[in-house]
Amino acid sequence: MIIEKNKFRMDGNTVLVPDEPYKKRKYEDLEKSRSQVADSKKLRQIKKKKSVLTNIVLGFVVGIIIVARYCIIYNYQQVNSKAKNEIEVLNKENDSYAVDLIKFRNISYIEETATKRLHMVKPKVSDIQYLNLSKNNLQSKEDDGVKTSNDVVTKIKNIIF
Repeated sequence: MIIEKNKFRMDGNTVLVPDEPYKKRKYEDLEKSRSQVADSKKLRQIKKKKSVLTNIVLGFVVGIIIVARYCIIYNYQQVNSKAKNEIEVLNKENDSYAVDLIKFRNISYIEETATKRLHMVKPKVSDIQYLNLSKNNLQSKEDDGVKTSNDVVTKIKNIIF
């Protein structure tokens, strides 16, 4: 049997426990620590990616909300400007109607319009009728004949009864 040099070397207190299992354990510990470090790096990278993606999504949502709000404000401004324009047009029409009303308050203008455009004739003094509008002219008058007949009927009743 030939023993290779330093292959099975045992010194001092390592006589009972050779080096090789210790090296094996050390190598396994290093592999575990390397895998843990790699896993922790992956987790940190995943967390960073997740935080970046959440920030991007939040930014996108905030951007959409801002754009939507500006669209709503723009629509309100358009409606407001249309309403102001309509108000201006109506005010101009009201002013023109006020001018027309002032024109129509003039009796000479009314008389001229009636005779020329509408072909009306100016009434004669004999055709004029005056009415007293303070009285109630539309009230029906009671018939005297009905009263007398009622009076006659009441007298007959009084005599008989």
